[in-house]
Formats: sequence, structure tokens, C-alpha cells
Amino acid sequence: MHFFPDYRQPIIEALIVLEDSGITRFPVDLHAIQRQYRNLFEIRSYVSLMKERGLTREECIQLLRSEDGAAVMHGYGRYVIYYNDKKSRRRTRFTIAHEIGHVILGHLLEHEVPIISREGMTQRLYHRLEHEASCFARNLLCPAYHAERLLDAHGISRVADEDVWEVARRTALTENLGMRFDAQSLIEKAFDISSAAAKTRVGLLQTDIDMYSAHHLDWESTKDIGQSAAWYCTRCNLERFPGASHCSECGGKRFAFKVDAKAFSYRKLGVNAHMQFSPCPVCGNESYSADAGYCRICGTLLTNPCTEDPAHLNHPEAKHCYACGKITAFNGSDHHLRIKRSLETQNEGDFSMIYESEIAYDPKTNKVTVCPRCDNEQINTDAAYCRICGLPLVNKCIPGQWKDDFGNFHDSHPHENLPDSRFCEQCGQPTVYFKHNLLKPYAQVLGIDEPGDDGNDFDPDIPF
Repeated sequence: MHFFPDYRQPIIEALIVLEDSGITRFPVDLHAIQRQYRNLFEIRSYVSLMKERGLTREECIQLLRSEDGAAVMHGYGRYVIYYNDKKSRRRTRFTIAHEIGHVILGHLLEHEVPIISREGMTQRLYHRLEHEASCFARNLLCPAYHAERLLDAHGISRVADEDVWEVARRTALTENLGMRFDAQSLIEKAFDISSAAAKTRVGLLQTDIDMYSAHHLDWESTKDIGQSAAWYCTRCNLERFPGASHCSECGGKRFAFKVDAKAFSYRKLGVNAHMQFSPCPVCGNESYSADAGYCRICGTLLTNPCTEDPAHLNHPEAKHCYACGKITAFNGSDHHLRIKRSLETQNEGDFSMIYESEIAYDPKTNKVTVCPRCDNEQINTDAAYCRICGLPLVNKCIPGQWKDDFGNFHDSHPHENLPDSRFCEQCGQPTVYFKHNLLKPYAQVLGIDEPGDDGNDFDPDIPF
């Protein structure tokens, strides 16, 4: 029998439990662990024991020899974990994890006791088992490397030769945040543990990391467990974009770090190398020119700049600039409403869409080689129109008029587009081929309905 704690095995077992229980997000779902190990133990409250045996809470505490909780052996290899439901939720979470540690580590079987208590064993043995169970609990609820990853994302590093973790640098996550935070508060909220448990986790973080390294403990199976905690706007509850100083929904400047199931976030729609939305947030098109301002399939703007500083580009759903709080170009616009409508009907990951076209053309001139309307193949090199049906051989846009400083209107010059473009990439206006119904509206291709917009709503008398 040894009396010195073995901290290696509790860490290994905690990682195994996380993997076996299918934990994908922190805070750890103890119900998932209960379901996975339902044949080994069940979790019950003190009040259930009180009702079952007609005990008072004080008598229940005396019976279980703990004000917080206990693991009790009920037959060989079967346990009930009791917890005091009068304690705080976060304290209770650690208590349950601690008692699961006793069960998983085989402490009761090893010493043939129905319950771990000071009265039933020597002080040295009792403390050894308690330390091991606590090591299991902190590495189950808050594994060392995941805690370090969270702190590193917030620029928090360990002070040399001390078990102190302090903010040492700004990161992409904390840039322009303007909120105060520390290692203990971040861990407490992100992993849903008590302040006392968070303080212990920070204090023993380097010790556990060293244990991982010294014994080559494999944590790869848990590396993809993500975080539910994030920085949210205190006014509208939108998840903050990394680097944002203002909320992109309401323009607010205050954020709070928390786990909030009721909070909302924008779709994870990105931008390409040319700072255009990729894919298009409405139709899913990913094929457009480097200088395109509009999607050539649905006509949606491909950038959402700040109205104060066009260099500030924002998420397609953003109403306010993340950098300065001013309204964005999409705020209240038809484009913004179309995006909202699209996101309400499409699922995450449904956006990428390839719009296939069978129109043959010369990529050097954008001129079709076969008329898409009458299938005429006899097209002269210098021809601008089909000699059979009169269709333009280059798919130009149908531009509107522009107004000068004196109130005079002038005709705009049409832009050339690819044969399968429904809208002009430069001005967003519909193209000739779209007007003549040679191209299907994007909604029809996707098989969705777009209320009040059939993608072909313009004056048929406008000359091309």
C-alpha cells in the first residue's frame, strides 16, 4: 500500500472518460458521462436519499460523512454518487466529478470500503485518495492543456519560476476588447467550476502540464473539444468578433465572457483573398472576379463596408462596423434583408454552390461560339449579334442611369460579363441573357422560394 498520491493515473483516466463519453464542448456535460457509465454508477441528490429513508438533511450528511457528497458502493462494482443539492451548482459539479474519480480509480474496491471517509482509514491514506480524486476532477472538468489553450488565446502566460498566470500580450481575440479579465475568472466561467476550483486549477496548471510532458500522456483524443464560452455583447448578446471594439449588431462597446445558450452569433461566412464574401451569403456562388463588387449569380453586394471608412469590411449580416461602430452599407438595405432571408432558410454549410452552364464561349473575348437562344453556330469573328435571332453575342449588363450634380440623368455604359452571369459584377444590374430567360434565377437552381423577388423584376422595354 502506498501513501503518496499518484497523479499520473488520474489524468489518464480523466482523458479516457472524456473520450468515451463523447464530450465535444466545454463545460463538460456530466449527464453525458452518467449515460456512458450508467452500468457503473448513478448520480442522486441528498433529497432523494432523504425521501427514500425518511432522513433529515443533517442525518443524511452524518450518514454519508460529508456536507458535499459521497460515492457509496452498492454491491460489488456498482455505485451511487450522492451530492448535496443545497450547495452551489458549480461546487456540486466539482463534487460529482471528484466522486466519479473515486469510482473510476477504484478507490473503494482497492480498500474494500463502502465509502471514503476519515474514520475508515488513516489520515495519510485518506489524503492520498482525496488528492487523486481531486486531480481526476480538475482534469475531467478542466484539462490542463485546454486550460492553457484558453489562457494563451487571451494572451495570458505563466510568470517565470512562479505559479502565476498573467496577461502578457494582446492577441487576435483580445485586440480592442477593452475589458478586464484574469486567468481565474476565465477558467471559472469557461469550464463552469467554482472560484475555489478555478484558483486551484490555475495554481496547479503548470504542475499538471509538467506531468503530461514527463510521462508522455496522450491527450490527442481530446484536443478537438471546443469551448462554449465566448465574449458577448452585454446589450444584444451577439458573439463578439475577434478584434472588434464595437458590436456588429447594435454598435455597443461592452462585452462579457460567459457561456450563454440564449446568445446568438452570425454565420461563419468568411472572406477570400480579395476581401469578398466567400461564398456569396445569398446564393452560395464562389466564382467571381477579383474586382467584382456584386455576385454575378444573384446580384448581392460582395462586401459590407463601413459607411464612415470603406476600408473597414464587415460580416455580411453586420449592421454596425466592428471597428468604429458606424452603420454599415448593408444596414437596412435590400441586400441585408435578402441575406437575412437566405440565412433563415439555409443550413450551415449549405452555401457553396456550383452554377453549371452549357453556354460555349471564347474566354478571351467573352463572346459565345454558339448562340444560346437559337443554337446558331455560324458566327463571324467580327459579329456582335446573332445573324439568326439578333441576340447579342456578349452578355452585357442592362445599366441604369446616373445623375450628375445638376440633376441631369445620363445613360451608363454597359459592362461585359461571362455568358452565365445573371447580374453584372461591376454595377449589380441584370444582364441581357438573364432578361431573355436564357439563365435560370439562382433561387430556381437551388430549388427555393424567394418571396417578392423572382430575380427578373425589371422593365422589359429597356433597350440592350
